[in-house]
Amino acid sequence: MATTYRYLFADLLTNNIIAELPLTDVSFTQQLNQAGTFQGSILLSGINTDAYNAINGTIPGKTGIYVDRNGTLIWGGVIWGRPYSSDSQKLTINAREFESYFERRLINTTTSFTNQDQLGIAQNLITLAQSAPYGNIGVQVGTETSGVLLSRTYYGYEKKQVYQAIQDLARQLDGFDFNIQVAYNGSGNPSKTLRLGYPRLGTPYSSSNPSAPVFELPASNIVNYDLSEDGSITANTVYTLGAGSNEGKLIQSASDSTKFADGWPLLETAINYSEITDSTYLAQLASGQVQAISNPVTIYKVIVPAYEQPEFGTYAIGDDARLRITDARYPTTLDTVLRIVGITVEPGEDGPERVTLTLTNTSN
Repeated sequence: MATTYRYLFADLLTNNIIAELPLTDVSFTQQLNQAGTFQGSILLSGINTDAYNAINGTIPGKTGIYVDRNGTLIWGGVIWGRPYSSDSQKLTINAREFESYFERRLINTTTSFTNQDQLGIAQNLITLAQSAPYGNIGVQVGTETSGVLLSRTYYGYEKKQVYQAIQDLARQLDGFDFNIQVAYNGSGNPSKTLRLGYPRLGTPYSSSNPSAPVFELPASNIVNYDLSEDGSITANTVYTLGAGSNEGKLIQSASDSTKFADGWPLLETAINYSEITDSTYLAQLASGQVQAISNPVTIYKVIVPAYEQPEFGTYAIGDDARLRITDARYPTTLDTVLRIVGITVEPGEDGPERVTLTLTNTSN
């Protein structure tokens, strides 16, 4: 099946489309609770650069990019780099999803939240950031709630990243998932919306509703897979270090006692949150982190064709997927439910469109 990709470039503040460029060598990623990446190239010697607005329409830090696949927006972000090689005469576009903009935005005035829903805090942080002069990139904020009430104070002198503040909220015990989704609005213009999911985004698998996509080997819908098992960051006891120094430093900890019962040795790590003065918050972060890293990280990179069932577009970041594999690594068939935490797309100008899924344990 033929697939049509369009690459639209927009002024970051006005969201007006200012260029559409014929990119090649494209690949882009979507990642759960992180900013995905984009890379593509344009051969400047092959086009009228002024007519295409190829230079002024791709200024790093000032321009956004949207990826249209068959009339649907599936990726959007900010251009942060554009290296050029005079040898190849290629201009390369490097971008990251719109979440990355809020890495460059700081909480500059002391802001307090008392017994407020954690999703409301995240929404307010985005709204406050976009209320600053020249700081509104048009991310729409919803009204999702979680029922988890928190009290937080962000001091202006700390200059905390807006993005880091939201990540910290998401990573604590009983946290949430987030991303910025792009789509065409009712007027046919690109839009971007903060999506928050509690306790998660995506469709979970359940035996009563086994609707998760299934990927199998040997079968027609897995081309290849790689498996990585990494215990180097595993810890069953986590210390979170807060504000203060020497003997006055705030410290909280959490352990996964089930690991000791299963015969695991003590594995410790310490994580710095030097700006946090709230012991309860530190304890919640410790509990959330130990839950995430108490098992060795097991990651599957599964390459699938875009148009084999289940087709690309019928699954999304955060969804559960069922993986069935029989090969030398799994002579007794692996049959497990994992979570899609990353999607890499290669449009394949000179070959088939290919999708690489990153899957890991649903508890991570």
